[in-house]
Amino acid sequence: MRAIAASLFFNANSGEHTVESTVPLRPLDVTIEEPIREVRLTGNVLSVSQHLQSDNELTEMIESIYFGLPLLLNIPFADPPYVERVEGTVGSNPFRWELSQWKMVVRTTTQDVQESDIDQAWTRLGVLATPHRRRLIAGLHHFHLACRLARRGSTAGEFLAEVILNLAKTLEVLFPPDGDGRTRDGVRRALRQLGFEDAQIEGDFIPAMALRNEINVGHVELGLFSMDQLKVIHAFSERAEGAFRDLFERLLSHIESGRFDVTPYTVSEARPEAIALIQRLLQYTPPDAV
Repeated sequence: MRAIAASLFFNANSGEHTVESTVPLRPLDVTIEEPIREVRLTGNVLSVSQHLQSDNELTEMIESIYFGLPLLLNIPFADPPYVERVEGTVGSNPFRWELSQWKMVVRTTTQDVQESDIDQAWTRLGVLATPHRRRLIAGLHHFHLACRLARRGSTAGEFLAEVILNLAKTLEVLFPPDGDGRTRDGVRRALRQLGFEDAQIEGDFIPAMALRNEINVGHVELGLFSMDQLKVIHAFSERAEGAFRDLFERLLSHIESGRFDVTPYTVSEARPEAIALIQRLLQYTPPDAV
């Protein structure tokens, strides 16, 4: 709150910081009267009253608010808003606007399995400690990011593109191409060495690299996908996580037994082009910002 005493809280572990005013904002109360509708915001509840001619008009109105309003509020608001749920009434009939269906994969475990996994992970720290296995560390890092993003989304598929991007990076950094420079063929060869069948390679791994270039992951895509097309992409990301877990289990096991190893990578300075970019950025960075 402007001109009100406040306390700043800083997490020295993560860098996260928040500010809490001694006198907080009252719940927001905004009413907008338009010729065809009334819009009212009370606290964190947005209500829209309007006469609509069809179910299609209702769906279009909901989608425009659900996807559009948070984008505009994100500009003036400090925290990016999102819609938690949508419900309403048509006449006297209540409705909820929700997912019609969802496919999911569930992992099961036991107390003994969890404790054994911790023991094994600790033992495998030695595998990561070998200097030439920088690619393995990078691959694990990108897979960890993919899993974190999949859990943090507040709306269905919120970070789907970023999940797929990190899965693609996982494969690209683990299995670089040979002299022919064909990235996907390099991944195929390595996965076959780890015992994966072609059907699983083409169904659970290669799509991450292909989708990276085609669905607004690594490159901008303004075209619209149908709901059926989106379901296919969501289904891939859901099952891919389990496939990538299996990949790392096999990879680490093969490395431990000496049957396979990642291509060595010697740690060096960043590319001159990247360093030059940072130097240019520094020229336009305020002195007290770094």
